[in-house]
Amino acid sequence: MKKAPETNPATGKKDMVWFALNDDRSLFAFAGIWTEFRGDRGTKSKPIPGSHLVYGFLTIAANAVVETDTP
Repeated sequence: MKKAPETNPATGKKDMVWFALNDDRSLFAFAGIWTEFRGDRGTKSKPIPGSHLVYGFLTIAANAVVETDTP
C-alpha cells in the first residue's frame, strides 16, 4: 500500500493505494510481520499514545520479471 500521487479533492489528503499486478488481476500481497507497538504514534505535535498494531515488510530492487518498462 502506498499514498496516491494526487490529493483526493474530497478529503484534501492523499489516499492509500493497494498494490495489484495489473488491472485484470487481483490484489498483490507482500509477506511481512505484524507486531504490537506500545508507545506514541502519529506526529510529534499530535502523538497517539497506546497499543498499536504495526506491519513491516522488506523489499529490494525489482528484478526483470516485475520491473516496469518505463523509466
